[in-house]
Amino acid sequence: MHRYLILSTLSTAIIMAHGGEDHSKKTVKEPTPTEIKTAQFKTINSTYIADIKPIFEAKCFACHAEKPKDLPWYYSVPGVKQLMDYDMNTAKKHMNFKKDFPFLSHGSPTLDLKSLKEVIAEGDMPPLRYRVIHWESGLTNQEAKTVTQWVDSSLKLLQKSQ
Repeated sequence: MHRYLILSTLSTAIIMAHGGEDHSKKTVKEPTPTEIKTAQFKTINSTYIADIKPIFEAKCFACHAEKPKDLPWYYSVPGVKQLMDYDMNTAKKHMNFKKDFPFLSHGSPTLDLKSLKEVIAEGDMPPLRYRVIHWESGLTNQEAKTVTQWVDSSLKLLQKSQ
């Protein structure tokens, strides 16, 4: 049997139990949607850094991050330089991997993940004109599988809070 003590003041009544412990002053703080998203982004980013970033550094950063310092000799050829600069700038506007996950882009993190999955499934990256000169630039089957699995698990994690 519980014992309760009711204290009354002019404006409020406080119910105390458990030996006089005032529960009116203790609250359980539920995480906000922003805190949940931040925690999810940290989880996704940690797996990105460990498993995906090395793949992207080797295959994607030339266009989707900082301009490479060791550009090929043909970068100095007039016309080629402008085309390459245009491609690198356009790529970064769509998705920039410079800041890890969530990426800098014109979409949401969820849309970025879905776009990555679609591009991998369709084999659209890198563009054909890039692959013609850089034969090893496309993802291997294992790399594509690794990135796709990361995308799927990341999307599931983000959908849990919606």
